[in-house]
Amino acid sequence: MLKQAFLSTLLLSALSVQAQEKSFTIEGTVPLPDGYKVSLLCHTDTAYSTMMAESWVKDGKFLLTGRVDKPYQGTLMTNNLRLVEQNKWPTDSIRWTYTPVFVSSGDLEFGVAAESSGQPLEAALALTGTQVQADYNELRRLGGERDADAWAFIGSHPQSVISVWLGNRLMERAYNLTADQVEFLAQTVKGSSEDPQRFALFQKQLAAARKTVKDSPLTDLELVDAAGNPCHLTDVMPRNGKYVLIDFWASWCGICIHAMPDVAKLAEDFKDRFEVIAVSIDTKADAWHKAMEKHPEPWPQYCTTKVGYQDLFDKYQVGNGVPYYLLVSPEGKVLFSPSGPEAVRAFLEETKG
Repeated sequence: MLKQAFLSTLLLSALSVQAQEKSFTIEGTVPLPDGYKVSLLCHTDTAYSTMMAESWVKDGKFLLTGRVDKPYQGTLMTNNLRLVEQNKWPTDSIRWTYTPVFVSSGDLEFGVAAESSGQPLEAALALTGTQVQADYNELRRLGGERDADAWAFIGSHPQSVISVWLGNRLMERAYNLTADQVEFLAQTVKGSSEDPQRFALFQKQLAAARKTVKDSPLTDLELVDAAGNPCHLTDVMPRNGKYVLIDFWASWCGICIHAMPDVAKLAEDFKDRFEVIAVSIDTKADAWHKAMEKHPEPWPQYCTTKVGYQDLFDKYQVGNGVPYYLLVSPEGKVLFSPSGPEAVRAFLEETKG
């Protein structure tokens, strides 16, 4: 009886998952010869990029089909690698196109946009057919997720899936937003019935972001010192009237280690009003200690515990995205999260007086 109930539960779970997933089709019309490969890669919750569908161009057309449980940002790519190999063409004849897309359920079309006359093929290609993709195309016209004014877009698209996605990106890495900016997101973004999962994440990130805005107290993390003694970040912070840079790093992070000499130069140049502490996010003590021996620095060294490491995801919304820096005022408030040592130097130069 128990076995039957267990199997029934599994079946219901499977049906629930299937019910949540919806299909998409992408019909392509492209000025490319037969034999070009078409691939759709999307950034999912479990991997940076997952192959969603593949096809081949024939008579200038292709068809991609698949299923998604929510809208996903990704890239639709074409390449002629097989043609190059079959015809033994030189490597400089390899051709790729990359088109940013935001795939959701529905019928979509891919091809040269009508308003793209005179543009190179890669810039002319576009995906259309759903409201999610239409919003994403508008964001791309405004400069894309890196260069467009995300705040203005969110303000004019409060119920867009793309606004929720942008809001989540803005709240990554704590102490980058002001309290007013976080409240703008809270009051403006309404979510979409097409993507309740991402809006649930937005609300979770919002709760963490409200506690880690610029000029707020430092959120605590559980650490160990170099001798293995347990401690807390808020307890080991220097309290001597100086600015403090918290340098989050890891033994496997080449960028972190490359920046250490620049951080050391900062500590020397501004030693009268500035100092550094380092927090490794290594999960293996041996790797952390070997890295400290190989790259000795004069400032105190600490490492996150298992709980502290998880809090980087939940409280700081950083994950394992090091290097990550926090600049703390002499009064103990987090001023901002600098992009690197050069941003710290600029701040200290500006505050000399």
